[in-house]
Amino acid sequence: MIEDILKKRSNISFFREDKIPEKSLIDDILKKAHTLTPHKNNFYNYEIEIYGPEHVEEKKYTALATVCSYSKEKYSNPNATPEDFKELEKLYNMWLECHKEIKTSKQFYDMRKKVSNTHFNNQVRAPYLLVYTKRDKLLTESQKKSEYYKKGKLNEVFNVNANSRSNMWLIQAGMHSMITAALAVEKGLSASFCKCFFYNTNIHSNILRKAAEKSSNIAFILGIGYKDDSKYHYSSMVPKAEYDEIVIWR
Repeated sequence: MIEDILKKRSNISFFREDKIPEKSLIDDILKKAHTLTPHKNNFYNYEIEIYGPEHVEEKKYTALATVCSYSKEKYSNPNATPEDFKELEKLYNMWLECHKEIKTSKQFYDMRKKVSNTHFNNQVRAPYLLVYTKRDKLLTESQKKSEYYKKGKLNEVFNVNANSRSNMWLIQAGMHSMITAALAVEKGLSASFCKCFFYNTNIHSNILRKAAEKSSNIAFILGIGYKDDSKYHYSSMVPKAEYDEIVIWR
């Protein structure tokens, strides 16, 4: 069953707008993921901000900030002007319009020529958007109320400051998100990842605000909802590495 679930999961570009999962369903999935995901010493080095269906406008600006391919360098440049982003928004709207007709990969690449070889990671407009970021403080309030902490045992055994400075949050975010994605697929939902984005004040979105200093402040974004099968979904042309190139038996 686990293998079947993982085979069903794939990155998609478009989620249905006419069918939105209930908030209680997403909350239940996240509660299960929280319970089932193991973390070293039960330290949580990350946190997740969730943007539901009501954050339509912010998701649109987040989508603009996912522009990639040949156009990314122009718009991710700090010196890009407000006029540049008006142009970007026009390209995005044209890109969306073109997707109403695209059914094949040839039509997809013909469309790219019409929009200056521009592409967007539109999965960030999912009904539910999970933003994985680093926690400012390692210990939670409930952990500080534990007897283990009150007796000083936690600080005696663990170097909290050293754990706070580690990159463990990236590992933990990856572990939690894959379990979340699997649980979502089990419920008939789709889960799509995005790491390609930048922050610019001209297209400000609270969703990406933690990336204002540097994009690595956000590990990645995970969108959850129902797949829109009426749209064309782009697949990476990069082939998967061979098994024995990655897994080396000693």
